[in-house]
Amino acid sequence: MNTTEKQFIDLLSNSIRNEVCKKKYDNVDWNELMNLSRKHKIEGLIYSALNKSRLLENIDEDKVNELKKEVFFTGVTQISNMSKLEIVFNEFSKENVPVIVLKGLVVREYYPQPEQRSMSDADIFVKAKDLNKSKKILIDLGYTEVDAEASHHIKYIKSGYPMIELHWHVMKRDGFSDELDLFEDDIWDRTIEVKVKGAKVLSLGYEDLALHLCMHMAAHLAASGFGDLVLLVEKKGHLIDWTLFINKAEEFGFKKFIIIMFKICNILFSMDIPKEMAVYKIDDEEMFESLISTIFDGGVYGKKDMASNFANQVAFNYKGKDSNATIGAIRRYFRFIFPSIETMSDKYSYARKIRILTPIAWIHHLFSGIFRKEYNFTDKIRFLTKGAKESVEKIKEIINKKTGILLVTGPTGSGKT
Repeated sequence: MNTTEKQFIDLLSNSIRNEVCKKKYDNVDWNELMNLSRKHKIEGLIYSALNKSRLLENIDEDKVNELKKEVFFTGVTQISNMSKLEIVFNEFSKENVPVIVLKGLVVREYYPQPEQRSMSDADIFVKAKDLNKSKKILIDLGYTEVDAEASHHIKYIKSGYPMIELHWHVMKRDGFSDELDLFEDDIWDRTIEVKVKGAKVLSLGYEDLALHLCMHMAAHLAASGFGDLVLLVEKKGHLIDWTLFINKAEEFGFKKFIIIMFKICNILFSMDIPKEMAVYKIDDEEMFESLISTIFDGGVYGKKDMASNFANQVAFNYKGKDSNATIGAIRRYFRFIFPSIETMSDKYSYARKIRILTPIAWIHHLFSGIFRKEYNFTDKIRFLTKGAKESVEKIKEIINKKTGILLVTGPTGSGKT
């Protein structure tokens, strides 16, 4: 990390803990620091820390005023969004449809200023049997379906209201472990009740919430995601059965990645790693430096570009199922472009009914991707030409077989796992 990135992380670290930043690094590019805060959509958190530590005097007055406006509108928008989501969730409650709120809707309450933990959308999870009923609730509320392309959620928009991602799977299947179904089988039995404003909803149990945050970070290496995990560990870690957590991570194939994520939280935010996890060690400083660089490059949701985002999503050869990283990445690449009909959304249900139409569904899927507005044309071309190559490199970087996990068994002893 350069000095600007170090200052940025220190400000974020102190902001989420409601502390005063006491460090001031030399040769900080304050304009670049402001750009980082915008890229990661955490302007409010950075402004709060700057203001408390009196470091705003290092930034041009016009830029400070611009930042103040952004922070004000972020706060007003987030407060308004919560009030409107209260209306939405009360409708689900009236219709007796249980809803699990995901990610930001839960962890925002752990922040000193929840309204500055910005969210571009609201992620909610419903049971598969309640999916059609949930769609009707949203449509009756004036929402419009805008994206039925994904294999795990549908996006809904309404003017003046926050976008909603309606999930029937907690994570997308492309590039992830086949065992995710196991993760979803019994999470409803471990939910806890939370509130969004006055509306009662459900949250994942703390072990499941921690695991889900890590799964999401697997695809989206963004600074805000690490802040969420740090606060969850520090605010609710005493309620988490960490032995159960690490056992689940191993069962679903995420153990090595999660150990890496906790180590990065320790490096960047000085987060204490739970003792049940601290016994595992990955000794590869070069890999950690590379991943930290990826975090800074990626911005919010890790979307530096389409190819890099895809590489993050598929680079998880967790259980060594693909003995050759190149073959494994290419296999995932083609599975992404030509997915199993069973994992595709209802938009392609015609191919499930008439299997001979599968090639038509794949062409339909490809053209839908080409015309999506999330990425520009250059991004899409780069994805098609370099997506698999970047995935190979990412796999070798994260899950390289030479980078093992050491299980520390005593002051001097250790054993490989």
